[in-house]
Amino acid sequence: MEESRAMLKSLILLMMISNFCLELTVAETYCHAQRRLLIDACKILMLRQAPPAECCRRIRTTPAWCVCPSVTPQRAALVDVNYAVGVIRQCGRHVARGTKCGSITVP
Repeated sequence: MEESRAMLKSLILLMMISNFCLELTVAETYCHAQRRLLIDACKILMLRQAPPAECCRRIRTTPAWCVCPSVTPQRAALVDVNYAVGVIRQCGRHVARGTKCGSITVP
């Protein structure tokens, strides 16, 4: 009887670990897709043109928790933070002063 309980506990623990790992993989895949959609929709911003409607839609709907971890110091050095925050606000997404996203803090 005791052996059966130990086996059941081990099986439950294994299922929980597997489920957690699967969720991380799904979240990573989801975020990669969300970042790709955002980049594709907003490429025009590199030319400092007005954001198209699809870009603004992606800015409003892409979760920050998918984007912020990818903002490394190397990538942040390529971004004019004031311009980026201005575009985000222009598209209707609120960005509070002092917000931290990756290695960038909003002035």
